[in-house]
Amino acid sequence: MGTLLNLAQYRKGKTFVHFNRAELQKLMNIYSRQVAGGAWRDYAIDQLDGMAMFSMFRSTHESPLFAVIKLPADQKNAGQYLALHSGVKIKQSSQLETILEAIEKRASKVVPLFKNR
Repeated sequence: MGTLLNLAQYRKGKTFVHFNRAELQKLMNIYSRQVAGGAWRDYAIDQLDGMAMFSMFRSTHESPLFAVIKLPADQKNAGQYLALHSGVKIKQSSQLETILEAIEKRASKVVPLFKNR
């Protein structure tokens, strides 16, 4: 049988990170441009303990081609955002725009799955 948890006790000490509306708008803008170009087909938004992640997929059944991770503001790293390409860190910055520029630069080198008709 399951265990009942008091949510107030469970949430103590946990850091919840999420993308706000403006950040999601910027992420969806780059995603929609790549979908229109035929390079990407799917995305996922994950909220993990202490981070939020927006992943872009070339196909539904593959691992993420690119991912943007948002870390908590109190993190001691160089920046609040992290860009990954096939699981490898390519950029870390406190500005989301810098991360997205790095992703678009790499994405322009990726061959589209299909050509637009």
